[in-house]
Amino acid sequence: MTTTPSLDLSVVVPTFNRGSLLKSLLERLLSQDAAGISYEIVLVDNNSTDNTRAVVEACIAADTSGRLRYVFEPRQGVSHARNTGGACARAGIIAFLDDDGIPCSSWVREMKAAFDAYPQADCIGGRVRARWTTPCPSWLTGVHMGPVALQDRAHQAWISKSSASACLLTANLGIRRAVLLDAGGFSPAYPRNQDRELELRLWRAGKLGLYLPSIEVVVDVPAERLTKQYHRRWQATTGAYHALMRFRDTVDKDGRLVDESAHTRRLLGSPLFLYRECLKHGRGWVASLVSGKHDRRFFHETRLWYCASFFWTRAKTDVIPRLHAGFLRTAPRP
Repeated sequence: MTTTPSLDLSVVVPTFNRGSLLKSLLERLLSQDAAGISYEIVLVDNNSTDNTRAVVEACIAADTSGRLRYVFEPRQGVSHARNTGGACARAGIIAFLDDDGIPCSSWVREMKAAFDAYPQADCIGGRVRARWTTPCPSWLTGVHMGPVALQDRAHQAWISKSSASACLLTANLGIRRAVLLDAGGFSPAYPRNQDRELELRLWRAGKLGLYLPSIEVVVDVPAERLTKQYHRRWQATTGAYHALMRFRDTVDKDGRLVDESAHTRRLLGSPLFLYRECLKHGRGWVASLVSGKHDRRFFHETRLWYCASFFWTRAKTDVIPRLHAGFLRTAPRP
């Protein structure tokens, strides 16, 4: 689909079985203080089985602006949904939101103004701030904010190949449509961490990202994300996807994106420095246990889950296939 010059912004919202949350989000998007900015809303239903379609169609029927469109994507996975929304978008700038976030009343205006003010930026991410509906447990400190899916930094920051350790969350992310399409969109191979995987490809291609805290989205943090079980599972999943995208192999200790070195020393496919990191957290876990610092002990535990998952994934994908191929080459013919 080609762009429509009269449209300034396309808002793409992928959703799956969140019909109960959609009405407040769509009402906020349809009532934006847009200050004359022309925008559309593309709601991508990612094969929902609840009342999602009925909720969206009711909003379309009640809306007189014609801004809201419903698109169905049967292939399960948020990367498929975002790619479909991007392909259907008609504006030169695409702004992604998650279905559980509520943008500030000036979100559309702030996003468009940011791209106008920073023409060198290929993508721009904003603040994702929590609205706590359940009291935070004592162990939920800044080091655990990744699993809660927040991005609440106070200061503007540029992100590129020289600062690739940061990640702009797709819960509040604008990107130039041409940049997204040239990059090939989001990878369906990454049902999680797809934002980081896309951005690593962008930084390798010399693209430039920007974080602006003035572009704000608020999310209700569900109670299930405040459990230790959820955080263990999240760290294990992240470790696996970091192993697959070779994140730790190509982002150095200073956060710079570098070429992977063939000279890096490895054990079972994983860099040795990661084993040293694992040992450090193992010692920290024991020390925290002895000293009774249980919140700190849980932090070390989550990092051990991350490392163990990374090691296992890398062994499965790098070492075992090579051993199997070598066995087939050397096995005697019958």
